[in-house]
Amino acid sequence: MDHESSDGRPQLEYPCEWGYRVIAGQESHIRLAVHQAFGGHSVRMGEVRRSSGGRWCSVSVDTTVDNNEQRQEFFEKLRRCAGIRLVL
Repeated sequence: MDHESSDGRPQLEYPCEWGYRVIAGQESHIRLAVHQAFGGHSVRMGEVRRSSGGRWCSVSVDTTVDNNEQRQEFFEKLRRCAGIRLVL
């Protein structure tokens, strides 16, 4: 269950499910980034969505994180991968 901290932001209880949205120019960039960022950590990838003009694609990636540091680490690893435009 989530609680609010004194600054009004949700306080997460770990381990918990966490989702990332990864956006890139090519699906292959996303798949490689997920492999590099998560290694052997179990993830669930959603359906690839493509922009109407075909210039970008996005995928939701869900996993279980054990703590805030691990959640941030996955985010940073994804963000730094070649070909990745945005991680939400």
